[in-house]
Amino acid sequence: MMMHQGIGIIAVLTLTACAQWQIVTQARHGEACAGVTSFYTAASALSPEAGREMLQALRSNQAQGDNPCDQLRLVILLGKPGTAFQDDAEAGQLLQDFLHNANHVEHPDRGLALILADNIKGRQQLQEKLLSQEKSLALEQAVSQKLAQKLKREHAATKALKSQLEQLKSIEQDINEKEQSVVIPNGQ
Repeated sequence: MMMHQGIGIIAVLTLTACAQWQIVTQARHGEACAGVTSFYTAASALSPEAGREMLQALRSNQAQGDNPCDQLRLVILLGKPGTAFQDDAEAGQLLQDFLHNANHVEHPDRGLALILADNIKGRQQLQEKLLSQEKSLALEQAVSQKLAQKLKREHAATKALKSQLEQLKSIEQDINEKEQSVVIPNGQ
C-alpha cells in the first residue's frame, strides 16, 4: 500500500515537473521563468534515471535555442548535490553565459542566477579547500608514519642498549665477585 502511495507521489511530482517545464520552455527572454524554483523540489523527487532523462531533455532544448528558463533549469539540475550528474563546472559556465548574455541583462530571474552562481562558486571553493586539506592530511600522515617508524627503531635500539647494559652490569658484578674472592685470601 505504501509503495503504491510512494509511486503515486513520485508520478505526481514528475508530472508537475514536466508541466512546469513546458510552461518554462515557452517563456520569452524578458519573462520570468514560472516555477523555476519549484523545479528543484520536483527534480529532487526524480529517480536517477528520470533525472538523467530530464537532464538530456534540457540539454537538447538548450542546444536548440537560447531559452533562459531552460538554461536556469539545467543549472539547477546540474548543481543538485549528491546526484550522479552533478557538474558544478558546467553549471558555473552556463550561469556565466546567462549573466554575460546581453539579452538577459534585464531578465527577472537574474537575481536567482546570481545566487546560483555564488552558491556554485562557494561549493567550488569549499571543494578546493577540502582537497588542499586532504593533501595536507596525507602529508601529515606520512610524516607521522615516518616518526612512528623512527620511534619504533629508537625503542628497539633502547631495548638493545638496556640489554647490553644489563649484560655489562652482570659482567661487572662477576668481576667484582672474583676480585673480592682473590683479595680476601691475600689479605689473611
